Amino acid sequence: MLDSTVWTVDEAPAIDRVLAFDDNAGSIAVVDAKGFPGRLDLRETDVLRAAKTKLTSLSSVNGSDIYGVNSKGEIIRLNPNSADWKFKPSVPARAVFAQPNGDLIVSANKGAQTLVWRVHPPDDAAEDSAVLPLAGRAVRTQLGDRIYFTVDSGLVGVKGKDLSPLGAVPLTSRVRALAPTPSGDRLYVATIGDSAISIVDRYTGRLQSGLTLPAPPLDFRMDPLGRYLLAQFPAQDSAWVIAIGNNKLLGAVQTRWESDLPAITPDGRIVLLGAKDVKLVDPQKLDVQSTVTGGAKDYWYFFAWDGFRPRAQVTFPSDSQPFDSVAANPTTSGTYVPPVGADTTMTAPPSAQPAAGFIVSFAALLSEEKAQQVANAIKVGDTQAHVLSTTTAGSPIFRVVMGPFSTRQEAERIGRASRREYWIYEGSP
Repeated sequence: MLDSTVWTVDEAPAIDRVLAFDDNAGSIAVVDAKGFPGRLDLRETDVLRAAKTKLTSLSSVNGSDIYGVNSKGEIIRLNPNSADWKFKPSVPARAVFAQPNGDLIVSANKGAQTLVWRVHPPDDAAEDSAVLPLAGRAVRTQLGDRIYFTVDSGLVGVKGKDLSPLGAVPLTSRVRALAPTPSGDRLYVATIGDSAISIVDRYTGRLQSGLTLPAPPLDFRMDPLGRYLLAQFPAQDSAWVIAIGNNKLLGAVQTRWESDLPAITPDGRIVLLGAKDVKLVDPQKLDVQSTVTGGAKDYWYFFAWDGFRPRAQVTFPSDSQPFDSVAANPTTSGTYVPPVGADTTMTAPPSAQPAAGFIVSFAALLSEEKAQQVANAIKVGDTQAHVLSTTTAGSPIFRVVMGPFSTRQEAERIGRASRREYWIYEGSP
């Protein structure tokens, strides 16, 4: 296992980019500003650096397993449960692409060729291989069913499931930018010195008529939900907004172009990066809807998540009660229909009764010892954080909290003074 380092959020290096989010574990795989992979666990206030050795071509699809290429050209898997893994291809690897089905697509250059392998960890032997013309950058579709490589004046590709080749797509010059739609049905391509955007249809492999911008774009950024495409303006801090549905140029917006912004939120707004502030605009009218003062100093990442929620309680019939089709079938709402005569009365335990006032919560951990360590490190004036034991989905959760406080304002003051990430709950968290 590679060595790791733990920081609090305030101590950790700045995030350079996000690799993936694990909504089950609440873990975000990131790359910090120094180029090291790490994980941010939303249950804690600590950031874990996953390795002390720099890796290139970092990739993750689940927010837990992080893959990269070490200095020897080997593929390394970093796993939070010490299930690290290594693959040594016959030629030093140049890039790795983690796939949603658990496969890895690995590429390496050898002479005038690019070699591609498909591997399924923890197996250490390639299941498929392919040979392509010498390629440059590559991009995979969100579904992982296609990998496209740029070659001299064109594109080549392989299918993710077996590395069978896709038809070559000839272009007039070298590729400058490319971005697939989330479904992979289209691939938007910009070539050097050309203001026109070419669109590759995945089903025919042919170029479709696209649109022409006022100038050649430098880069693309695709909406994760496939509604809009952002194109970077070549000469100043601006971007064009393109509607994917009809390939219509909606207009231009002023924004700096960094690894996190501009971006499109899950609810469809465009987030623009200014010198100091961040602005959220309507994608159709391009007018400002809200401004986050001072937001430019932060790293932005948008995701949909409902947090850690207890699972619905399901009551099963006793041995003496027949498990017939009526009792077993759920309702259309997904609620279990109990057997006739079953006692469905639920009495909340004393610990579930809400406490009066407002609680400041700093972390929710599975380890009581770890929670106590975190609590011992948090003190505001004469107030020391303490550990509150709760139960979620039948599992013990140890929360690091302060309070209760009589008002939300007082709880907010304590949270800010702690200089930690915190949440405010009315009653029990």
